[in-house]
Amino acid sequence: MRAAGRTGTVGALVQSNFGGVLRVLGVPMPAEELVPAADRAEPPGNSCMIVVATDVPLDARQLGRVARRAVFAMARVGASFSGTSGDYAIGFTTSDQQPIPDGEIDPVFAAVLDAVEEALLNSLFTAVTTTGVGGRTSHAASHRAVLERLTAAGRLIPESPAETR
Repeated sequence: MRAAGRTGTVGALVQSNFGGVLRVLGVPMPAEELVPAADRAEPPGNSCMIVVATDVPLDARQLGRVARRAVFAMARVGASFSGTSGDYAIGFTTSDQQPIPDGEIDPVFAAVLDAVEEALLNSLFTAVTTTGVGGRTSHAASHRAVLERLTAAGRLIPESPAETR
């Protein structure tokens, strides 16, 4: 990413726990299709925690703006932002340089949205089915079902048989 005439990096780490209908590349992914065996009871108070890191020089006020954009990225993946949700984000920079001008921060905001969206999707698609306290099981999403829905919606081009060998 380039901002204020310099190259910068933005990264995101998420603890994803939010409700809504998942969207990938704009395609709805209903839970009953991705995780047919899942318990549909959604406990109240789901919250997503997001950490955004960058090497772009930003001041505390700009980092606050970056953190707010990080929460906005949840909408891209279908977060419902329910009334009991306590979603929040923090941001930090590793730079000790003078902050970039506010008028040149838009590429940072765009990179934050992309990084957080990717981190949210990665958190879902790298998850494994887990059984925890009291025998409660959290099921991983089916990668195959996601790929099938994306292909059916024309968002992915299916591989030819020769490419899969």
